[in-house]
Amino acid sequence: MKNSARHSALDVKPIVAMSAIGDVALGDDGKPSLHVHAVLGLSDGSIRGGHLLDGIVRPTLEVTLVEAPGHLRRSRRPELGVVLIDLDA
Repeated sequence: MKNSARHSALDVKPIVAMSAIGDVALGDDGKPSLHVHAVLGLSDGSIRGGHLLDGIVRPTLEVTLVEAPGHLRRSRRPELGVVLIDLDA
């Protein structure tokens, strides 16, 4: 199964971050990897949601991080074509 996700940039301003949830886990390379799902409000009143790949914040964004009781590790699953949290790591 091939990952067929579409990525699109939002070139409209202002954008309001209405909601975001995700995790920080160690990747296969041992470096922290951020995975965020976001809902963004656009200036015309519409909303967009999905994976947040990158962005620039002006002037502020409030973020609350909660430490998990264990360390999360993300591993590539070639048979599925995705990277998933490895609960056995």
